[in-house]
Amino acid sequence: MQPNRRSPSHRATHRRLLFVGIGILAVLAIGGVVWMSFFGTSATAPQFSTLLAQPQNQLPPFHSSDSLLVVAPHPDDECIANAGAILDALKAGARVHIVYLTYGDNFEISYWAEKKIPALTPSQFKALGELRRSEAVNGAASLGLAPDSLTFLGYPDSGTLRIWDTTWKPGTSRLHIPLDCRSVPYADALTPGSPYNAGAITADFEKVLKAFRPTIVLFPSPLDLNPDHQSAYLFVTAALHDLDLNPSRYTYLVHEHHFPVPRLYNPLATLTPPAFMASLPIQLRNLELTAGQVALKYTTTMLYHSQTKVDYRLLASFSRRNEVFFDDQHPVLSSLPTPFSHIPLDFLLEHVDKNAELRAVSASRKDPLTLQLVLTFAAPPTDDSVAEISVFPISPGVPFSQQPKLLITLRHGQEATSVNLVSETSVATSVKTVTDGPQVTIDIAIPDVATATELMLHVRAGYRGLPQYSTPWQVFDIPAS
Repeated sequence: MQPNRRSPSHRATHRRLLFVGIGILAVLAIGGVVWMSFFGTSATAPQFSTLLAQPQNQLPPFHSSDSLLVVAPHPDDECIANAGAILDALKAGARVHIVYLTYGDNFEISYWAEKKIPALTPSQFKALGELRRSEAVNGAASLGLAPDSLTFLGYPDSGTLRIWDTTWKPGTSRLHIPLDCRSVPYADALTPGSPYNAGAITADFEKVLKAFRPTIVLFPSPLDLNPDHQSAYLFVTAALHDLDLNPSRYTYLVHEHHFPVPRLYNPLATLTPPAFMASLPIQLRNLELTAGQVALKYTTTMLYHSQTKVDYRLLASFSRRNEVFFDDQHPVLSSLPTPFSHIPLDFLLEHVDKNAELRAVSASRKDPLTLQLVLTFAAPPTDDSVAEISVFPISPGVPFSQQPKLLITLRHGQEATSVNLVSETSVATSVKTVTDGPQVTIDIAIPDVATATELMLHVRAGYRGLPQYSTPWQVFDIPAS
């Protein structure tokens, strides 16, 4: 019996099927790469799904007696992160007010997308700020808020954290290069002409808080990667201290790598925090949205044309079945080391030299007058290593802007230097360091800690004078001795 040989036509068909199969696999592989490049890896922690569903982790309901203040660093943050909360508050009969730290005027790509020409002059950047203000007014109206429910401060977009870090001396101000000015240039801002100074920003937030007297504040998380979001948290915290106000405080997150996942419009998906937050001692708060609220939130988001034209996927990805908030909890500074909240490298947007990576930071109160920090690096520090430590104590009875704010600079093998940012003068500060391999223990004598009830701390580390890693600012509660 002759063997069954395939005809030439059968062999050709077989080859075509083989090529089709290979083609399908190639398309799937390319599609996977494209998906990963656009949406990122799924970096959510599975336990969040369970936590979000638990009754004790829900955002407390609003009541007609409530006054909700939403703090938005830029026009659109109030919508993408808080629209559901605003809608719930209004439905309950609560008062709602939104305060914007900036006009969002330093975003060249947005101007290009909207005007089809690059933003090159101060008048063009200011026009962008005015456009974004009008988008905020339209967005608020879509949610049910009148223009008098909005307050715009007008401080420099992408510049407010630098002001917080450096500019506290009365009479000083920082230059905002895009607008070529050192004070608020908008006639419809809360305080036109207010200097780009940290004390002035704190004072403006105090005006808003004192006038509105919120019972609930929603404001950005200090873990947010955007500098204006970080500073908004700090300025509001300082202002609340000065006014001795104690509203319920919840933070929200917008800018973080691998968040939201995936980045696309999916109204049936659940918004979950980044995976690294599962290891942090943070109380999660979930707010479920109705299908109608999700639809209105998405429709409102699309009113921010200058932003959706640039990053539609990010903005649209927040229109989901829930919103996520976090209790504003401060760890206690005691004699035992308390770890800083740490953002892993995988969740940082900027490149970090792994040898200079700051793996962990802890703080403790060695005695009533001494702050001890322990910095753990990926490798032992070298001769060109540098660290900057910001220490802002908060004591009762003294306006925050007048309290000392120390910037301590440490260079490996050299004497530490310390500057009080309020007076911009060098101060004598006793600093002792002990290096043990990759771990550096720093003892800082700070008399002002003796009377402080809270302490704001920040660590920046790098080498050759170049910062490589900055911890989020940490606010510690200090128990009475």
